[in-house]
Amino acid sequence: MDMARMQAVADKTRAFYETNTAGCALLKVKEIATQPQPALCLTDYNFPKDMRRYLDDRAARLLHAMALRDGLADDTLPALAPWYGIAEHSAFLGGKVTFGEDTSWQDPVLEDACGLSALAMDEANQSLRLVVDGIAYLRERYEGQFFPMTRGVSGALEMANTLRGSDFFYDFYEDPDALKELLKYCAHALVWYYDKQLEAAGQVFGGTITGFGEWLPGRAVGQLSEDTTTMISRAQFEEFGRPLTQEICTHYDSAFMHTHALSEHSLPAIASIPGIRAMELSSDPNTDRAVEVYKRNREALAGPVPVLRLTRGEIESNFELLKSQKTIVWYDASCMEDAQDMAALFAREFPVR
Repeated sequence: MDMARMQAVADKTRAFYETNTAGCALLKVKEIATQPQPALCLTDYNFPKDMRRYLDDRAARLLHAMALRDGLADDTLPALAPWYGIAEHSAFLGGKVTFGEDTSWQDPVLEDACGLSALAMDEANQSLRLVVDGIAYLRERYEGQFFPMTRGVSGALEMANTLRGSDFFYDFYEDPDALKELLKYCAHALVWYYDKQLEAAGQVFGGTITGFGEWLPGRAVGQLSEDTTTMISRAQFEEFGRPLTQEICTHYDSAFMHTHALSEHSLPAIASIPGIRAMELSSDPNTDRAVEVYKRNREALAGPVPVLRLTRGEIESNFELLKSQKTIVWYDASCMEDAQDMAALFAREFPVR
């Protein structure tokens, strides 16, 4: 890993967040179609026994991808964290975890919203140790080859949804006071869990590489996610979710937020939370592309830097938008030449200054 080059990327990213100049953009090439990386199968490993073997296999994939991309001048800091599927965002509080080939699930733990005694913030919890010890292992074992990063966390709403299962949605109506207590517990537990991830990952160039690979200055939390807002009203988010997300964000220097286009009705409420420096908007089936949802709500989403996954056509048709604001663009290239051409275009048209 070219540390001088990585320092330059970090310096550029810091300058990007500090400047008020419009027309600046960062480009992160996420995928290159001609350089596919076969996915690892979680069921090929026996956790926790095979944790290190699994993480070594993940590291080998990243190092291979880095070698293939050598010379690509985008704004990516190569980093890796453990990834065992979605269950790890709540299973650190207890419960059974089932692994599939490409993700994991946690069975509902709570029969009702009042059952907090079934949950525990236990440092010996297997799911917690797989994540925290895994981050520490990657940091020590691969120092100088790529950077450590945090795994990230769900929001309090998502955690409560997983712990309760689908009955969670009845709680808004049948036992809202108990639900609020459960959500407070989840928010407290989330900070407790993420602080351990931060300690294991350490600082990178004076900042944090968060769960989606985005560097933020200082002790940053990310990714935080508000996926549950796709299934509840804005009023419910304002009453049950927003106060706790805001409380979580105040515990850190900055936050990276993951959202969905299907949450369009709640995006302005999320974006207005202090401390969120960047907000990624994912596209979803059966709705408009994320960039179109963003443009419809642009004024209401003016706080955080938008993070948008754009095609070449979307970049070309939204030049004026990119020239008028700061944006982080995720891009899937067709080949290495396409990736290099796009990196040169961004350096020329959307410089950080």
